Amino acid sequence: MLMEATTISREEVAARLLAAQQLAEADRPRGLVALNELFRAGSVPAPQLNGRYTGELVAITLSPILIQVARSQAGDTLPWLGKSFDPVISRGNNIFTLASRKRVQRWLPGYLGIVEDGPSTFHAFAFKTYTGPGKVDRDRQVLKIDYNLPENPALTIRRVLDELVEVADGLYLGKAFVHWWWGSWSLVAYFSLRVPDLELPIAGLWR
Repeated sequence: MLMEATTISREEVAARLLAAQQLAEADRPRGLVALNELFRAGSVPAPQLNGRYTGELVAITLSPILIQVARSQAGDTLPWLGKSFDPVISRGNNIFTLASRKRVQRWLPGYLGIVEDGPSTFHAFAFKTYTGPGKVDRDRQVLKIDYNLPENPALTIRRVLDELVEVADGLYLGKAFVHWWWGSWSLVAYFSLRVPDLELPIAGLWR
């Protein structure tokens, strides 16, 4: 059984996360099991997340064909850079490269939630946060990152729910779920967040 994340170093947890990601690339079922074990060893982030966090897409759980489609749509680099949190109002949003702004506007015409964020990034797709049991891991408490807000596109972004746990000091592992139009929820991806400038051996799928 995997040791609780609090009993091992941050570097070791990061190494395990990288190993699970690499395993998922070579042997998808076993790699996803390893990622799930890491997730279940985590806990609700404490203290609450505050400010900006660097993000990486760790693994996509969809079929290999859909993974290739996602990569072709994203291009050579992933436009998503991470998330920003405001614990006072239990809200946050996502951070993207400025170069991807036109792509977002093309995919979601009429979306008005883009917020300027300096010369190279912008914020979009706001969310609310709260604590609750995992959608699949009902015996685990997680931080819910819920996009079901009026300002988000109803047919796409509002159907997304992320769950996040802290797996080591300043390092977080998340699951992304989608509520499909036919009524069921599916786990579609694993992602990581970490405090800015924290150097760890974690590689995103597009990095």
